[in-house]
Amino acid sequence: MSADGLVISALTAADLEPLALFMRERNKADVDPGALRHWYLDNPAGSSTVMIGRIEDRIVGMSTTNDHRFQGPDDEVLVAMPQKVLTDPELRGKGIFQRLYQATEEAGWNKGVGFFLTVTNAASTPIFLTRFGYSRLPAPRMMMFPVALGRPVGQVADGEGDQVAWTEVPSEAWHMVKDGAHLRWRYARPGPDHRQYTFDHGTGQGRVVLKRMVRKGVPVMLVLELLGTDAEARRRTLLNARRLAFRGGCPVLLALRTAAVVEAARGMWHLPVSSGFNLLVKGRDAAHTQRLVAQRFELAFGDLDFL
Repeated sequence: MSADGLVISALTAADLEPLALFMRERNKADVDPGALRHWYLDNPAGSSTVMIGRIEDRIVGMSTTNDHRFQGPDDEVLVAMPQKVLTDPELRGKGIFQRLYQATEEAGWNKGVGFFLTVTNAASTPIFLTRFGYSRLPAPRMMMFPVALGRPVGQVADGEGDQVAWTEVPSEAWHMVKDGAHLRWRYARPGPDHRQYTFDHGTGQGRVVLKRMVRKGVPVMLVLELLGTDAEARRRTLLNARRLAFRGGCPVLLALRTAAVVEAARGMWHLPVSSGFNLLVKGRDAAHTQRLVAQRFELAFGDLDFL
C-alpha cells in the first residue's frame, strides 16, 4: 500500500468509534469510544492532542499526547506527554509514523506547551532520540520496600476520600501537579489491577492507589499514588501499603522516588534501584532541551498512562 494521499486531522467526537476499532484491531482490546473520550477529551487540564492519519477515508495511523500541568524551576507549565503512535502494518517503513508524530508535536507547540516529556519503549527510543530531537534524562529511581505483616489500619469506605484536600510535599524537581479533579479523572476508569484505598488515621487521612503486576516472574505491588493530609498520614499510609502488598501475595512494594514517598519512608528500610525507564525530554530548541536535561524530574507510577 502506498502512503500517497495521507491526510492528517485532529480527533473529533465523530472519530471516537472508528478510532477505537482501529486500535482494537492492533491488539488494543480494552479500548472503547468511552475510554478515548475520557482519556483525551475529558482531561481536566483541558489539553490533549490526537492526530489521525487517513488514506481514502480509511484510518491508517494515529499519534497522541496527553498534556498535564507540571511545576518546576521555571514555574508551572503545560507539558505534553506523547503516548501512542500506531500505524497500519502495511504502511510501516513509509514515513507515516514520523509524519503523524510531527503533526502532533506541531499542534502542541501551537497550543503553548512548555516542553515534551515521554517514557518510550525499546523500539521507539532510538527514533525519538535521532529523528525527533529528544534527549535522555536519567532513568527514574525506584524505592523497593519489604512487605509488612499485619492488617491495614484505618480503612474507610471507597470514595470517601474524593473530596479531601491532599497536601503536596515541596519539591524543586519538575513534577506533575495533581489536584482533586486530576485524581478523580485519572482513576475514574481504573485498570483491572488497580486497587484504591483511603485511610482515616485519626489526626489525618491518607490514600494510596496500588497495582499488582508480575515482573520477571515475580509478583510485585506498585504504588501509583501516595496521598495524605499531612506527613504522618502519608507515613502511615505507606506502611499500610506494605501490609496490603503482603496480603496481595507480593514479596515487595515498589514506588518511584518522589518527594512524597521519600518523606513517608523516613525510618523505613528500603533498597534504591533503577526503574530502567527510558525517560526523554524535548524543549523548544536545542538550548532549551539541554537546560531541561540539567534539571531534575520526578514521576510517580500513576503519571504513566501505561500503568
